[in-house]
Amino acid sequence: MADPIPSVAPELITAFKGAMRRLAATVTVISTGDGSERHGMTATAVTSVTTDPPALLICVNKTASLHPVLATGTRFCVNLLKDSHAEVAGAFGGRLQGPERFGTGDWASNAHGVPYLTDAQANLFCRVDALMLYGTHTIFVGLVEDVRLFGDISPLIYQDGRYIKAS
Repeated sequence: MADPIPSVAPELITAFKGAMRRLAATVTVISTGDGSERHGMTATAVTSVTTDPPALLICVNKTASLHPVLATGTRFCVNLLKDSHAEVAGAFGGRLQGPERFGTGDWASNAHGVPYLTDAQANLFCRVDALMLYGTHTIFVGLVEDVRLFGDISPLIYQDGRYIKAS
């Protein structure tokens, strides 16, 4: 059993946040649904884990509305946003709530009812394979079941609290 996470000095938290603002990351929307209900959120805490089997991880705050849905072990999609998707990122990043978010962008659903952004750079369709609680977040490992690629590579990037384009 892991030792409990010790309390952290506020100065360290502030410095850590400052360091993370310097870390550029591709913006994604994590989406899930069953055909009748859809959920989603903007995320940058996404990375590959392994190629054999293909898997990735996403980190989701326990207070996020998406969290309890993912915690059931459901399927989800990681939509890699293009540099023209700042409005989609904003909608799923808190500007809109619940199903209203899916009114921004062109969304479809796969055979499992998982919503995906049709013109995203890539859609990675996953099912939750493992999870680990850590501090304020849960780390979900998604086993990739399908990948859809679309168009050129032109990521929307988040750095220092704003969206930027790759140059």
